[in-house]
Amino acid sequence: MSHKVLLGCGMAAGLAFCTQVCAAEGKYDMTSCYSGPSHVIQQGDGITAGSYDATAMMPGQEGTPFYRMSGRCVGQFTIINGDYSETGSCQFWNAAGEKIFGVYARKGDPAKAEGTWHPVHGTGKFEGMTDEGKWMPIGLPPVPNMANGCNHEWGTYTVK
Repeated sequence: MSHKVLLGCGMAAGLAFCTQVCAAEGKYDMTSCYSGPSHVIQQGDGITAGSYDATAMMPGQEGTPFYRMSGRCVGQFTIINGDYSETGSCQFWNAAGEKIFGVYARKGDPAKAEGTWHPVHGTGKFEGMTDEGKWMPIGLPPVPNMANGCNHEWGTYTVK
């Protein structure tokens, strides 16, 4: 997979400096991980619901907007007679304090269904960002009363 990396250079106080910046458009394919408390209720066989508040750790992919970000996600899920549904929202930020707020969803067979993700607001270099993202959980052993796991995430993005 190829991706574009740009070298942005400038002058400040008479000193030349260069820094890596993300390309205006591109593809990403990465792993991110999430962990936090969850609250689950179960109503007999086949009916489970829950909510979670997770910290996001996104090493990301160098040269993309998602490189070295942290975040927080809140969401909810239901499993009713094998039909899985999950929705939520996340706020991610980089070391400069620039933020992305987005929403995600996943519905269907929990072992096969791909989720969708898209930003709805950004600040700094993320202002006006678009993203057609997908995600799929990577199986990890469960931890009681915790939402924990990693996702394979991929898609295309544009930034101003």
